[in-house]
Amino acid sequence: MDVKQTQKTADFLKALGEFNRLSLVYELCRCESSQNAMCLCDCCSVDSSVVSRHLKVLAERDIVAFDKVGRERTYRLNRNEVATQLRELADVIENSNCNGGNHGV
Repeated sequence: MDVKQTQKTADFLKALGEFNRLSLVYELCRCESSQNAMCLCDCCSVDSSVVSRHLKVLAERDIVAFDKVGRERTYRLNRNEVATQLRELADVIENSNCNGGNHGV
């Protein structure tokens, strides 16, 4: 894994590593349709402005995608991207010889 990919993975995991953001991801996993920030507040017990900030971080890392209609944004989990990034990390962990080299660090 090169330095650029290692940094992308670190940023991805950092975004998922915050409790409220991971709670939002879990909530969006259960949703069949896009949700606005107000609908997602209950999963985190925080107000909509905090949820919006967390959703922005998740969107920057391609974990969620959003549609904007007027002033309202609705968010959905970017399932393929999240699964791909987690699968790539799992493949590296399972299949790499970690005894030699610096692995992009």
